[in-house]
Amino acid sequence: MNARLRVPALLLALPLAACSSLFNVQCTPFTIYSPKLAAPAAQAATARVDWQLAVETPLASDALDTVRIVVMPSPGVIEVYPGARWSDSAPALLRNLIVQGFERSGRIAGVGSSASGLRADYALGIALHDFQLEMDGAAHAVIRLQARLLDYTTNRVLATQAFSAEAPAAGHDAAAAFAAFETALNQLVPQLVDWTLREGEVVRAAKKRG
Repeated sequence: MNARLRVPALLLALPLAACSSLFNVQCTPFTIYSPKLAAPAAQAATARVDWQLAVETPLASDALDTVRIVVMPSPGVIEVYPGARWSDSAPALLRNLIVQGFERSGRIAGVGSSASGLRADYALGIALHDFQLEMDGAAHAVIRLQARLLDYTTNRVLATQAFSAEAPAAGHDAAAAFAAFETALNQLVPQLVDWTLREGEVVRAAKKRG
């Protein structure tokens, strides 16, 4: 079979992989949500660090390591919105937003994901504990994580800190959940950026003294 004949065969396979309606299984449309960071607030005379940072993909449970938007209608009960997806898995989504937060701060020489090939001085490791909409009481987005600043060469923990952010949702639907998540992310990411830069400078100064 020549190349001209193989192309239509591939094109015919795509709808089959994307939708199983040919087997009498109804396709469910869904909306993809991609949170954005707000423009950073102006910071007067903020010192710029001369080191580079690799942001690792956060570790998360199987329930959170997914593109599905997780909702907890009651404590300990995990469900997902059937008609909604994140643009990437929650850990990868968070990693990318954190990298973007550092870039937008304009306060670091170099930053990227751990897979970017960056010759980093430090690494930021994250354990993602919560990333869901909770409905016990008023609906609200909840993000909780543990951050660790690591020496990139030895993987030794230099500093650790817990972070959390919550934001109320205007309703129980996926669109309201997305807006609440975006608000919570815009609270948490700048705090994480500030802490990392501050702790990195503390470590750097201690090395110069010692």
